Amino acid sequence: MKHLRYRQMALAMMAFAVLAPVTAPIARADTTQPAQQIPVAIAVIDIQQILRDSSAAKSVRAQVDKQKDTYQAQIAQQENALRDVDKKLAEQRATLSADDFAKKQDQLRQQMDQLRQNSEKLKQQLEDAFNAGMGQVSQALAGVLTDIAKQRSLTLILDKRAVPLSANGFDITADALKGLNAKLPSVTIPKPTQ
Repeated sequence: MKHLRYRQMALAMMAFAVLAPVTAPIARADTTQPAQQIPVAIAVIDIQQILRDSSAAKSVRAQVDKQKDTYQAQIAQQENALRDVDKKLAEQRATLSADDFAKKQDQLRQQMDQLRQNSEKLKQQLEDAFNAGMGQVSQALAGVLTDIAKQRSLTLILDKRAVPLSANGFDITADALKGLNAKLPSVTIPKPTQ
């Protein structure tokens, strides 16, 4: 109930913002004159669609997925090797002294911890690479939107998710996607270091 009231207030404020004339004061010696009217030209854009469908964003996801698959295979191979060592160590338990067994078990635990740390490090590096790549996409998109705004004399571009209703003529998603694909067809992300 409370959320509905806030949503209604937000919609009313958005409607007021769209319908109210925009005025910007102009520096003048005489402040009794009215402010200059600025025409409002609005467009909406589906940013999620662009970040999903642009060729650059797709290239970022494909590179991250490929690197992830490669490193997961390597880590799985290392885990299997450590399991084999653990199994052999269990078989040798009866023939080793308690100290030797404890030392080997400690070495195995250290190797497992090291593998876990390497895995976490690679995961973080992949996440950082993804964020860096998508940052390049977002930066290029901002340039494309600036160009579209200048060409069409737009004063405001809103994310489609923030607009409950708009006419199709306000939607510039297709033009922005086309412009982004032309400006940035792909992105090369850094490879994680091991």
